[in-house]
Amino acid sequence: MQSLLANFSILLFMHLCIQSVYYLAFQKRWPSQVVAVAHIFIVAIGIICLYMLPVSLDGYLYDLRTIPMVILVLYHGYQYGIPVLIMITLARFAFPGDFIYLEIFFTLLIPTVVTMLVRQKLFRNLTYLKLFFYFVGIWFISDAIVGYIISEDITLYSYLMRFISFQLSALIMYFFIQMSTNNLEMSKQLRFYAEHDSLTGLLNLRSFLKKAKAHETHLIKMVAMLDLDFFKQVNDKYGHLNGDRVLADFAMFLSDQGDNWLVARYGGEEFIVMLEASTKDEAYHRMKDLQHNLSKQRFMTEMGDEIKDVSVSIGLAELDLEKPLMASVEKADKSLYRAKKNGRNEVCF
Repeated sequence: MQSLLANFSILLFMHLCIQSVYYLAFQKRWPSQVVAVAHIFIVAIGIICLYMLPVSLDGYLYDLRTIPMVILVLYHGYQYGIPVLIMITLARFAFPGDFIYLEIFFTLLIPTVVTMLVRQKLFRNLTYLKLFFYFVGIWFISDAIVGYIISEDITLYSYLMRFISFQLSALIMYFFIQMSTNNLEMSKQLRFYAEHDSLTGLLNLRSFLKKAKAHETHLIKMVAMLDLDFFKQVNDKYGHLNGDRVLADFAMFLSDQGDNWLVARYGGEEFIVMLEASTKDEAYHRMKDLQHNLSKQRFMTEMGDEIKDVSVSIGLAELDLEKPLMASVEKADKSLYRAKKNGRNEVCF
């Protein structure tokens, strides 16, 4: 029983380490390559530890190494599974014992290959019941066969205890993985909505100002304030839901206009852009190109009717690095006011 609990503990500690890596990566925004390498090494070390603490039952030694191997491939595919399989196979030869090739073949290689083959179909609608039946099959092609070949005096009690411990461990691991995955997804959503506008998906003003300060370049930085012309008439004529559609579609259009633009929703029908240009004239012409491209953009209502004459007024100001960012934003806002006063669909400095 102590050895069995030790196996449980290794599996749970392995999961805790992996969970910690993903949360640290989420907080510090580590690259995915670093996370993948850490994940692979943790699983490999955990499985090697399982070798060292086998469970003895009726003279037969077994462990739960198949479970983390199968779950790793189930969630992450061959990209994670093959490196771990190679590492633990090589490490297995460092431990003395009989039937090494037999163990590797049935407890590691066959379950890994089978899971790779059925992964996409199995993982599509994975449930506890589906996972249980899958691990029943995995147990029969791994531990059950090895136990039958190696053990001379196999008993029903031995098979039953090994089966129960195998299934229980698999379901417990799956439960904790699902809980951790859901919590991490929720954290990502909370971060996204803390940094982005919920309607358009653009940065909110607070995040825009933070990123703009951190962005360094040798080019001129320009701040542009954009305001959709006569937007109240769109709401009055087509309804607020279709007005929201226009805002969301315009936000997508705006994001596609420049690779090096920093775009955010300022509020209402106003948007803010930070762009880089070699000269002020270049920034001006880029804004005029934006207006020209917008005149070709089609905006549709939910019922499929076209919303015509969507245009935007733009105010530009050079970013003064010696003053607070909002001072330049206020200058751009004053330029926007002149653009609207001049008849709208204009660009003003």
